[in-house]
Amino acid sequence: MTLLRRAVFPVALAVVLLAHVLVAVPSLIELRLWEDEAFNLTVPLNLLRGLGYTSDGTLSGSQLTPFDTRISTGPVVLLPVAAALATGADMVLAGRSVMLLFYGTLLAGLWVVGRRIGGRWAGLVAVVVPLALDTDARPSPLQGPADILGEIPAAAMVVLALATFRSRPWLAGLFLGLAVQCKAIALLALPALFLAVFFTEPGETLWQRVKRVLPMLGTALIPTAMVSLWQIIVLGPEGYRHRTHQFVDFLFSGGQSARTFSAGEKLTAFLSDWRLPLPATVVVILGALLIGFCAVILIRRGRALPIAGGQAALRRERLVLLAAAGVGLLTWLAWWLASSGTPAWVRHPSPGFFTFVPVLAAYVVLALRVLNGAPRLWARVVSVGGAVAFTAVLTLQVAAHVADARVGAGETLAEQSRAAVAIGALDEDWLAGAWGGTVSVTVMSGAHAALADAPAAARATRIWVEYDHSGRAELREWLGSHCGRELLATGPYVVCGAP
Repeated sequence: MTLLRRAVFPVALAVVLLAHVLVAVPSLIELRLWEDEAFNLTVPLNLLRGLGYTSDGTLSGSQLTPFDTRISTGPVVLLPVAAALATGADMVLAGRSVMLLFYGTLLAGLWVVGRRIGGRWAGLVAVVVPLALDTDARPSPLQGPADILGEIPAAAMVVLALATFRSRPWLAGLFLGLAVQCKAIALLALPALFLAVFFTEPGETLWQRVKRVLPMLGTALIPTAMVSLWQIIVLGPEGYRHRTHQFVDFLFSGGQSARTFSAGEKLTAFLSDWRLPLPATVVVILGALLIGFCAVILIRRGRALPIAGGQAALRRERLVLLAAAGVGLLTWLAWWLASSGTPAWVRHPSPGFFTFVPVLAAYVVLALRVLNGAPRLWARVVSVGGAVAFTAVLTLQVAAHVADARVGAGETLAEQSRAAVAIGALDEDWLAGAWGGTVSVTVMSGAHAALADAPAAARATRIWVEYDHSGRAELREWLGSHCGRELLATGPYVVCGAP
């Protein structure tokens, strides 16, 4: 029996790691290159072409655009991608491999933080929770952990800040600064980290607390200051001012202007994107709160924590970290619910969810351990029932994610690659089409991606795709008035001269 109990955790850990692999591999080599990924790739590609930190400007007039505000993924992500592309490896696989390194960093950070909260089972649960979040909602998905987007890298940096805030506040600040330069919205983690650092040590004077916070704030500014200096050198003071104004507009609008989204729509999206029916998610949240409440009652009555450090550790790091995680999640939700111009796509606030929900889940495990060790029968019954329910929920969520990890939208990466090779043989400098799948194959082909309705692309060769229409027949009819001479038809794509 003892041997069997010892084997439970290694088996559970192996299953969780296998689940992450089964999700990561299709994300790396099978799922189509999404247009947002392709747009991000234009920056490292142009950097290697000697064009500087410049996008194709596909959404900014379809002309080369330095420090394009429409590229919300920052240089902390795209510069390592450029380094990977410089090896000569396939651009998609190289870029996505860098993203998996960030994903591994996120999981490692969650393991460290979760284990510190409630032992190895709490660490394991923290590592599981990212598999529960479904960010694949169209039309703006995060398909998988290898997508070349800034959300997961930003979450990884914030988790590292949570892992280091007590012993090295300056390092936590630096990680926060790096997170902001992965995705600017990571700045929303500042209140949580400020709270954590400010209240870490009990009994300090106000000045002592301020002296702990100042190094964190100082190092948090370093990455952004360096990027700003780079932009001033490249763009000049006036160009930098204009670019900053554009960036602020983009940040507060979410890049969308077609419609507004209510707080109810967003709250529904948040509760619906955990691979469970919405009512089940609500029950899980209420159950977790009940377990936590019962554990707090026992702790206030003198029940010691079942981990090294006991009550002192709870009063210090664990209590502060719990408050910080709660503040962090509420800050992210409050911003998302209040910003009516930001779409109801969970991808947008996902860095906060990937960071703080796993940490809060680790506290549920700690609460279960407190209940399980109590002498009262009711506490043990709640502990066993909660543990069984919690395990069942996580198992269902992980199984659902693994099952749909290979389900992508439309074509596969291999099909895109074949079309891109044929299109690349035309050796066109610019290809103009609609925002969507044509952007992906254009970038993969080695050409610059433009939009056909942009004045700067009036004479550019056109590229269209069948699934933007009701079928091949309609596309052919439509091309008669929107295209010149047909140059190539490959798969669902047609390339033709400008009309």
